[in-house]
Amino acid sequence: MSQLQITLFQYIKSIVPSNISFVDEIADILNISNDSAYRRIRGEKEITFEELQKLSNRFKISIDQVLNLKNDMMLFSGKFIGAEDFEFVKFLDDVYANLHYIESCKQKELYYFSKDIPVFYYCMFPELAAFKFFFWMKSLFKYPPYINSKFSLKDIEPETFENAKKIANVYVKIPSSEILNVENIQITLRQMEYYKDTGVFASKEELELLYQKLHEMIDHMEAICNAGKKFLPGQKPIQSDAPVKMFVNDFIIGDNGNLAIVNEKKMCFVNHNTVNYIVTQDEAFCEYSYNCLRNIINKSNLISDVGERERSIFFNLIRQRINMYAQNEIKTLSKITPYY
Repeated sequence: MSQLQITLFQYIKSIVPSNISFVDEIADILNISNDSAYRRIRGEKEITFEELQKLSNRFKISIDQVLNLKNDMMLFSGKFIGAEDFEFVKFLDDVYANLHYIESCKQKELYYFSKDIPVFYYCMFPELAAFKFFFWMKSLFKYPPYINSKFSLKDIEPETFENAKKIANVYVKIPSSEILNVENIQITLRQMEYYKDTGVFASKEELELLYQKLHEMIDHMEAICNAGKKFLPGQKPIQSDAPVKMFVNDFIIGDNGNLAIVNEKKMCFVNHNTVNYIVTQDEAFCEYSYNCLRNIINKSNLISDVGERERSIFFNLIRQRINMYAQNEIKTLSKITPYY
């Protein structure tokens, strides 16, 4: 057990952010002194099963992974979102906490394979973030306070805007590679169309503002793509900003999955049932996912920094989609007669 125990603590040390005292962290989790923590880290004192469970829960490590057992089992962690006990602000806090953990690591990189426009860009524009959050709460989770409500920005809690701003602020500090497709914008456009058809917008002005903000978001994404650097709206890119690589592929739509590399370790955030996600650091799963992403990237076109012609065509196609929906040129199954 001694060598396995030493290996376990070496692995945990590799994923603890460099600004946190490793010994203090272990001592706090196990509720022991720093001296006792040192003896366990060095393998001089065996950890108990109860302590192993605490460490596994805290750092999302499977026992199979600790003992190096080879089988088909994989450990994921996550929570189900439901109207009964769900707090949306807590959900946003969890998203922020995951991003903040990644950002706090010395070595970091985030991969995003898009089905929708990455939510982090919506968070840069509070009106769009408010709409996305409202749609999830009302139409996906049927959260009781939203059932009979109409979308109006004046009714959005200020805390929602603050959480979106926090997420955007930390996201721009993380280097990333993002795989996009023109179809990504369709999800939000169809959500807006559905509410337009069913009369959920409180006013025509609210809807027109969202179309305007979608254009502003796409303009900003193109500016980020052109610079190859992340920065917030209203700012200008500087040399120290986190780099971003944007790729366009035309043969497959993503699944909103994320893969992060932190201090040479990989972790996957697997999207399921629209906005739910589960997390794993299973080495085999993460390595397989990473190789799949690299394969797709190799078959995609890089449009950041270089590829000016392809970049312009890509974002102009998205603008055309937005205009078609704004001008009621798209017919959907839900459309019987225009609401406006």
